[in-house]
Amino acid sequence: MSSIKITNARIISIAQDGTTAPYYHSGTVRIENDRIVAVGSDSGAPADQEIDGTGYLVMPGLINGHNHFEQTFMAGIVRMYEGTTADWIQNFKIPMTLMMDSEDYYLSSMLAATQMIRSGVTCSVNHICQQSADSLQEFGISESFRAVGESGIRCLAPVGLAGKNEPDEFIVTADRFETLLGRWHQAGNGAFGDRLRVWAGPTGFYSSTDPMWDVARRFADASGGGIHTHLATFARGDVEQAERLRVLGPDFVGAHAVWLDDRDVSRLARWDARVVHNPTYKLGFSLDSEVHAFGDGIAPVGELAHAGCLVGLGQDGCMGDTQDIFKEMRMLAYTQHYRHRDRQLFPPTRLLEMATIDNAKVMKWDKEIGSLEPGKKADLILLDLSDPKFVPLLNVPANIVYQASGSDVDTVIIDGQIVMRHRQITLFDEAAILSRAQSAAASLVDRAGLGSLRTRAFQPWRGDQRLG
Repeated sequence: MSSIKITNARIISIAQDGTTAPYYHSGTVRIENDRIVAVGSDSGAPADQEIDGTGYLVMPGLINGHNHFEQTFMAGIVRMYEGTTADWIQNFKIPMTLMMDSEDYYLSSMLAATQMIRSGVTCSVNHICQQSADSLQEFGISESFRAVGESGIRCLAPVGLAGKNEPDEFIVTADRFETLLGRWHQAGNGAFGDRLRVWAGPTGFYSSTDPMWDVARRFADASGGGIHTHLATFARGDVEQAERLRVLGPDFVGAHAVWLDDRDVSRLARWDARVVHNPTYKLGFSLDSEVHAFGDGIAPVGELAHAGCLVGLGQDGCMGDTQDIFKEMRMLAYTQHYRHRDRQLFPPTRLLEMATIDNAKVMKWDKEIGSLEPGKKADLILLDLSDPKFVPLLNVPANIVYQASGSDVDTVIIDGQIVMRHRQITLFDEAAILSRAQSAAASLVDRAGLGSLRTRAFQPWRGDQRLG
């Protein structure tokens, strides 16, 4: 048995048990093996490893509710591509994905894990979709899963294949989708001490056939998992489709959920469906066909929450620029304050819940993760509060949401194991992964015919001439 004790720390617990306080000015967290056994006070018994938390804040590890690990190789140039979301998918994302080999899958996933650990994200969705079925079958899934095992990260992997409206390499029958989904579930679900879970993950209603939705529903019912998909990303009508296909329910998760009307919000609430919004992406790619004015296209998160929908928070791979969930908390607050002209909506405590326990509930993992309570998995982070930006430290939740960033994360513990201490990753050679990822990503961009984006807007250091 191994034990860790963190003493003298400020603690935000996000606790749901009714006995653990939500905040401790100075307290202790004790871990035995992979579980939290005490929060707030401690018996005083020594532990194998003791961490003095003076000057630090302990809180649950952040959770990224919607992510695509393979897109880490796309992040450096994604903002240089012009066009709508549909243009980006067809002319940027698909060409990159088609050229990915086994090394690319492994290194992009390890790079995603590195960035998340260093940003305090202990668990993330990796929505694997819009990719070659043959590549996924041959190496893509196994390499993605291998990276989860080696990095120490916790991961929910919804996997989807296309049945229409995508490149021939992506198209499969519903029967093949069902066979492969079952195979991947058997190979990965519950692996690495239950750090990996596998769900059905159809890309969306645009590219999944009715029989594929039948497969997803049967799979979710049989496995006890769920369905994670893109919903109302850049067009209306998806919620009506989901209701017609009988896939809505408390195990249905729709990422983005931007183009909703009042009836859609009511439908989602009536079925107890869940939503994960990704605010930075939708602000950065406001070129979709239905955007007519500034602010149009901001998801009705306030309306969803008011209707009783559970809403989580994500950053959507390269479209969120970084894996920093602190940034996404702020962005969601800013956009909803703008939409409703009400700065009292989504206070810091609510945003912290969305990035932790609410995401865990969306992922059906809240019995194990998402808050600091005795009996739960030991997934937690320590924030260094010594930076001058935290002075004055007057309202701790507000200070964290509005001043903190991933670079303030000092220590990360996942499943009771220290995976980063004093910003040094402990389980793998970070420098080697970064070096290999840099070379592999540059090669992939060139093979995909997108090398010109590496120098676009680079010279001669001047603004866009269209603006004068």
